[in-house]
Amino acid sequence: MCKTLITAFALTFLLNSNVVAADTTSTAAPKSRNTALTSSLLCTLVPAAVGGALILHGSNSGQTDNTEALAGLAIGSAGIILGPGAGHVYAERTGRFWRGVAIRGMAASIAAAISFSASKNSFSIGEGVAQALMALAVGGSICLGSAIYDISTVGTSVDDYNKERGFSSLTLRPTYIAAHKAPGLMLTMSF
Repeated sequence: MCKTLITAFALTFLLNSNVVAADTTSTAAPKSRNTALTSSLLCTLVPAAVGGALILHGSNSGQTDNTEALAGLAIGSAGIILGPGAGHVYAERTGRFWRGVAIRGMAASIAAAISFSASKNSFSIGEGVAQALMALAVGGSICLGSAIYDISTVGTSVDDYNKERGFSSLTLRPTYIAAHKAPGLMLTMSF
């Protein structure tokens, strides 16, 4: 009994001394994988949906002024180019964010330039349309692949952020202890 009390007292002392020595002005907190994923998805899908709706409404309105369709194109493009990296910005991985923006921006710009020049410089309408569709398909595939990659890797960015700042993952879950034929709790900590 005495050994148990001494051990408990020593552990309590050690834990309290570490807490006192900790920096009390720090406001850093661990980042959440779900928050990063949600921000990437919302920042991608909402502008793309709004932009698509504006494009459809602007092209079906029968007006000669296409400002609504162009605004929809700008909003949708911004969502597709910038949105997937929002989770990386949340995890303070701005380098990963800018790499994704560069890849998607270059693919979209080159596809648009090829499509525009193909429609202006081709000798037949069918040839220009085929070149424009091919450029849009390749550029769209690159944008889609890059967006999927960025969205799928935001969890890794959050994990890296948490590891660098010393935040560990602590879980408490129910379990069944077969040796004692009794329920229990399992505390798991990972670094």
